[in-house]
Amino acid sequence: MRLTVHPILRELRGLYDVGERNTPERYWAYKRLMVDGPELLPLGDFSPMGQRQPEYLDALLKMDAEGLADQYAREIETELDAVHAAFRIILVVADQSSNGWTQRWLTDAAWRFGTEKAVTQATDRPWVTVQLWTHVPPTAEYLRSQVRGAVMRAVWRGKHGPPVTLADHLAQEGAALRFGGGLCAGTPLQLQSDDLAYTRQVLAPYRRSDHWPTIFAALYGDAAAREVGYPPLGLSLLAGLGLALSEAVGEGRGPEHNP
Repeated sequence: MRLTVHPILRELRGLYDVGERNTPERYWAYKRLMVDGPELLPLGDFSPMGQRQPEYLDALLKMDAEGLADQYAREIETELDAVHAAFRIILVVADQSSNGWTQRWLTDAAWRFGTEKAVTQATDRPWVTVQLWTHVPPTAEYLRSQVRGAVMRAVWRGKHGPPVTLADHLAQEGAALRFGGGLCAGTPLQLQSDDLAYTRQVLAPYRRSDHWPTIFAALYGDAAAREVGYPPLGLSLLAGLGLALSEAVGEGRGPEHNP
């Protein structure tokens, strides 16, 4: 395992000093950073027009988030020394909806389950984008969980390929969440025993399904499903992700095991 952190936070913060919000000057500065350099940067749903990102980026720079991410990368390399893979890590800040660029749950799902773009340079090392949300306090614990989860997610896909069925999505996120310390958006993700049993029962008939609206509702719960226009399944918020973590813990999949 070989991991490299690509510094980008200071350049992202600099975008907010270009022109005014929602002006062509700032947009073109953003495009130059993401597209017009030596390679395409996977900035995901980062918005150069967001109102909360500058303060959040200032906080990340103050805590030396990329330096911390490099420390976490070294930890991961030690724990996953048997994994033959190399990735480049990049930290990206996403904002809650209302800035016109993101929808909270769809953006999170695209990050967790979308395929990372491979690098076409000679090094040919895929990117691992670490998504940080402005509504979650920028703590070292949150950063560590996001870095570890994102790397394990990439490792899982490298071994199994992109998830297709609900069972695949549960397995991927179970491995990622456990490796990330059981945190989701900086908060411990743990279902009560009765909710866990109920969620397992509800999802049993859908585990082989590859129908995305069903998979989304299963993972994120009814409130998120309704918010994006998908049919609900009768589940609490993040129920499927909680089940995925519980099953991963129960099966012993963690840092010392293969994903």
